[in-house]
Amino acid sequence: MWLTSSSVGRKLVMAVTGVCLVLFVTFHVLMNGVAIFWPAGYNAVCAFLGANWYALVASIGLAALFIIHIIYALWLTLQNRKARGNDRYAVTSKPKQVEWASQNMLVLGIVVLAFLVVHMIQFWAKMQLAEILGQHDPDPANGMYFINAAFSCWVTPVVYIIGFIALWFHMTHGFWSMFQSAGWDNDTWLPRLKCIANWWTSLVVALFIAEALVFTVNANNGNYANCPIVSGAEVECCEAAEVVVSMEGCAGHHHEGCTGNHEGCEGNHEGCTGNHEGCAGQKAECTKCEESTEE
Repeated sequence: MWLTSSSVGRKLVMAVTGVCLVLFVTFHVLMNGVAIFWPAGYNAVCAFLGANWYALVASIGLAALFIIHIIYALWLTLQNRKARGNDRYAVTSKPKQVEWASQNMLVLGIVVLAFLVVHMIQFWAKMQLAEILGQHDPDPANGMYFINAAFSCWVTPVVYIIGFIALWFHMTHGFWSMFQSAGWDNDTWLPRLKCIANWWTSLVVALFIAEALVFTVNANNGNYANCPIVSGAEVECCEAAEVVVSMEGCAGHHHEGCTGNHEGCEGNHEGCTGNHEGCAGQKAECTKCEESTEE
């Protein structure tokens, strides 16, 4: 098969898997942004992307892309070194056109892979894998809990920023070179693709670094200590936990440390300690029950 037997075919496989991984990284940084502006919404996304069949299929597909990308990267590197033989050691100077990232793609890839392993241990293994194994303490859907646990330690942002810098170099070169491998290597499009690669990668990595710093500050300030645990699109609004985010119609859903709905509200709403007639629906407009002597 020419995708494995020829150098062009192997480069095309690298290009296709690279495009998919760039799109995933872009999605990931946008998803992390939800955690900054809407922590409860981030937990809802985590619950949606739990151990559901579609999430598992996506995870398996993503893992396959990573594995194929890594295998072909090693394959092409070994092929190139074998083709050059000992001549590569005789080179004392390199042309300016040969970029540093191009010369060190394998090393950069290894750094990114090591960072990915750390990231998966901190999050995937404690969330989706834990849910698959039936572990529910702590709740695998409570993504903010794991962000708080990870970024409470100063080592985490240091490791992440190193990984993001390596990712920037790797993606900057890989982004445009994958189009070059697909045949877009003329003098008109190649400079444009390099420009797009630099802007796209720089924006994504800058957002990742900014998110890591915000997570670190908030985690060490205790801002994530009482973030709500949610299920699906249900969002808890508990005043006792001092959660900023709230949604209409979230009564009746609890999180750790919040045994009722609101302060002084055992059943429905403020001033309604029982389930009186006319207030059983717990609707937003039912904020107060008529005085009644019924039990």
